[in-house]
Amino acid sequence: MSVTDDQLVRDALLGRQDAYTGLLQRYERPVFSLIARLIQDPGVAEELAQETFLKAFRRLDTFDQQRGFSAWLLRIAHNTAVDALRRRGPQNLGIDPGPDVTGSVLASSDPGPDRQTEHRLLIRDLAAALVRLRPEHRLALMLRVQEEQSYQRIAYVMGISEGTAKSYVHRARRRLADEMRNTGWGSATDQTRTRNTK
Repeated sequence: MSVTDDQLVRDALLGRQDAYTGLLQRYERPVFSLIARLIQDPGVAEELAQETFLKAFRRLDTFDQQRGFSAWLLRIAHNTAVDALRRRGPQNLGIDPGPDVTGSVLASSDPGPDRQTEHRLLIRDLAAALVRLRPEHRLALMLRVQEEQSYQRIAYVMGISEGTAKSYVHRARRRLADEMRNTGWGSATDQTRTRNTK
């Protein structure tokens, strides 16, 4: 039987280093993933993930078991990333969509160079548009669309009401659509790009 989060927390509070290591190994990927969705710079996201664990381990005695360790930790990660965004500003953050997105483009059913170029431009513009969203809207949208999280879970991780979570996702989708239209991309049904590329 695997060790529960609560048991690892109890052992960590007793000073067992292997318990801290267990929590770190269990949650380093989800924490990094959440932060990277807000920051979109792997190097900065890695630093903020480390900062998140330092904060969590220092405040481990405040953890409320009824809330669940995962949600408690992800909320700390969220707050850490948002604080970083406020300090640095979006202009200082990268907009690389990452290898998963690039891979999906290269795996397109239409391998022609023109189509691949169009897809790369779309990804570039979409990534840039995502960066221009308010951080909380971007995170809510990514949790909903990419992670397929419920609004209840999004609300808890972000420390907001479920209604606010729904509002964030709706506003993010609307703003993203506006941003894409403003950069020359038509509706999802359009097959022709109206924007002139340089």
